[in-house]
Amino acid sequence: MRINQKRKILDLMTTIEEGFEYARNSEADNAARMLKDCMDGLSFLTSLLSDEPVISGRLQDAIHDVHFILRETLEYDEFISYLNKIHGIMNEARSNVIYDIRTELEIAFMPYKSSMWDSLESIYNAAEKDPHCTCYVVPIPYYEKNAEGQIIRFCYEGNEFPEHLKTIPFELYDFENREPDIIYIHNPFDHYNKLTVVNPRFYSENLAKYTEMLVYVPYYVAGSTEKPGIDFLPSFNNMDKIIVQSQNLKDAYVQSGVDSNKLLNLGSPKLDAMLTVVREPLELSTQWESVLRDRTVILFNTGIADLLSVQTWLEQIVEVINCFIEHRQLALIWRPHPLTEITIKTMRPQVAQAYEQIKEAIRKANNIIVDTSSDIYPAVSASDGIISDYSSVMMQYIVTEKPVLGLLSKKMLEENRSYYSDYLGCYFTNQDVTVPDFIEIVERKEDFKKEERISRLRNSISNSDGTCGEKVHYSIKDEVIKF
Repeated sequence: MRINQKRKILDLMTTIEEGFEYARNSEADNAARMLKDCMDGLSFLTSLLSDEPVISGRLQDAIHDVHFILRETLEYDEFISYLNKIHGIMNEARSNVIYDIRTELEIAFMPYKSSMWDSLESIYNAAEKDPHCTCYVVPIPYYEKNAEGQIIRFCYEGNEFPEHLKTIPFELYDFENREPDIIYIHNPFDHYNKLTVVNPRFYSENLAKYTEMLVYVPYYVAGSTEKPGIDFLPSFNNMDKIIVQSQNLKDAYVQSGVDSNKLLNLGSPKLDAMLTVVREPLELSTQWESVLRDRTVILFNTGIADLLSVQTWLEQIVEVINCFIEHRQLALIWRPHPLTEITIKTMRPQVAQAYEQIKEAIRKANNIIVDTSSDIYPAVSASDGIISDYSSVMMQYIVTEKPVLGLLSKKMLEENRSYYSDYLGCYFTNQDVTVPDFIEIVERKEDFKKEERISRLRNSISNSDGTCGEKVHYSIKDEVIKF
């Protein structure tokens, strides 16, 4: 039985019990009218629970006693004695409903981008294995905006999720009537995002009307900030729970105005996803295999923040690319941010020609792959180390135990920053480790900072051992099934 149906039954039982209490303290005529109403309620419950013979039998006993009270002329003490007997029956029936009827939960996962599914996947995996849960993955539509905030494109990625994952089209999942017991989302922005916006039907304010438990799981791993705190979103008020990766991040949410009771410090499912790839390496495509075979492979991850803020961004890219063009015994998998080219075109046009020259040089090389897919995990699986600017990917990658070289400014490495992931155990170009130095570290397998790097991360993020998803599922489930 669905938990919300159980709650409605228990609420009706409470109402009936209040009716008996009213009758206990009323004059005879009022008591009789109330007892008749209680009997109607008991009859309805008996019909509703006809498949539960023990409970329906108890309710029939209560109906029989109410009939007797209404039919006979009783002394007050006898009347009270029968009401006490009925009270005991109702308590037993309530206990039967709570503990003896199998509780079923319906859980809806509502991702909007397939590339962010890893922030929900391990929670889904734990829930899918739970015999008391029925799970639905409902990819939701979103819209892209232009610089003026106008909607320019409808987007739906329902066909881009892993093939083994059973998804249901958003048009076919009627959450307004189904009222899932739990809804998980990874987009908390509603209409506050300048780049994209989900369909208003899926705003958190609306979703919260149709579930007992709306849960926001961040789609990223937080790194650090200059001062403690996060950007508060009004939609946080709509969430029943928010999953945070560390105690430091929980404190930052509270400092920014989020109710501490909403926050569960349980880690990040994105680390679970990384560890899954480490434990179960992915099979590579034939094309990748032909390029990477018998080579030391480095993953190169670049975002757009540095493109917009670091004047030497282009030189940084050229330096890394040239290292691999000049050393064909190595291989590089470059994952530029999907918005790199449009950002260059609109905001950094002065580097457009040089960027095209980089692309041409890569096309001529036989040891460089440009990975533009939405799935980073094949590249993670294939690589022996990573070179990355400041990003969620860099934080995640640490858990693989492979070497990490950060292209970070000195400001990002200051000890007095607020660290939600402690990434200071990585190698950094700003701490005298050059790209060639790092490649040599990876080639020779002389990773002298490995223990420090792993220890710092694990001490800063909760459940970084791959158990986050399972703990989120059971923590949220326990919250929901409380009576």
